[in-house]
Amino acid sequence: MVEPQPMSKPNRAVYYIEVVGRALDVLEVFVHEQKSQLTLKEIATRLEQNTNTVFRLLYTLVEHGYVVKTNTKKYELGSKLLDLSNAKLRHTDLVAVAGGHMEALREQFRETVNLGILADGQIRYIDVRESLERFRLAEMVGGTDPLHCTALGKAHLAWLPFDEVRRLMRETGMARVTPHSIVAITDLKADLERTRARGYALDREESMLGAFCVGVPILNQDHRPVAAMSVAGPRVRFNERQVNAVSNALMQAAGAIQAKLGTPSSVTALSAPPERITRATTRQSSTVR
Repeated sequence: MVEPQPMSKPNRAVYYIEVVGRALDVLEVFVHEQKSQLTLKEIATRLEQNTNTVFRLLYTLVEHGYVVKTNTKKYELGSKLLDLSNAKLRHTDLVAVAGGHMEALREQFRETVNLGILADGQIRYIDVRESLERFRLAEMVGGTDPLHCTALGKAHLAWLPFDEVRRLMRETGMARVTPHSIVAITDLKADLERTRARGYALDREESMLGAFCVGVPILNQDHRPVAAMSVAGPRVRFNERQVNAVSNALMQAAGAIQAKLGTPSSVTALSAPPERITRATTRQSSTVR
């Protein structure tokens, strides 16, 4: 009897698409290089490819938002890569892991607790636990808000290199949503540096009159934000008097969430490398009920 022959493994070369591999090689250059911005010649040299080929690859990546071409004709990674990272996290267990902590925060402070990610240059709400009070702030899951004037947004921006923040602001603008909104990039930089130093972000009627919000980042092992969590309420009831207690509780909850997601315990909102310190639209969903 003839013994059945084991099935051979597929030949990698049959399925490998070389042009896709080359495009991914371009992205990996940014991972291995120390500089955040690279010239066409630098990328081509690193890949040992001619500049015409690399230019076409970069042009395609720019068109899809994975790479950005600066005014100085250099290239840097685009925010689309953050969207991919956030999508991966959303489709795993972020909401499930954060849910219990959000419930506990709502019970402790009796205000609305929000969980948001950076998507398409805005904050997108992926979970909301509404306050039990009749008069409360409420967001819609799936709704979006600007980055520059929300606690969730600034909790993201403060943990990104400022050149990335500047580019995001160029792309989205800095609308004056209320008279308290930050609309100058220099003022935003100062605010983000204060945010980074203390470990939490504040929205003091910057995105909605009468609203107050405290937010913290949820970081990955590279000290980059993958999400942010906040407590928000009407300023007549929730304000500066509660900031110390709320920010401490939020940072503890964020640390616990990070640990469950596999981020080392040494990574906290107050531990990221110093160089990270120096790396917006109409409000759609917020209502006071």
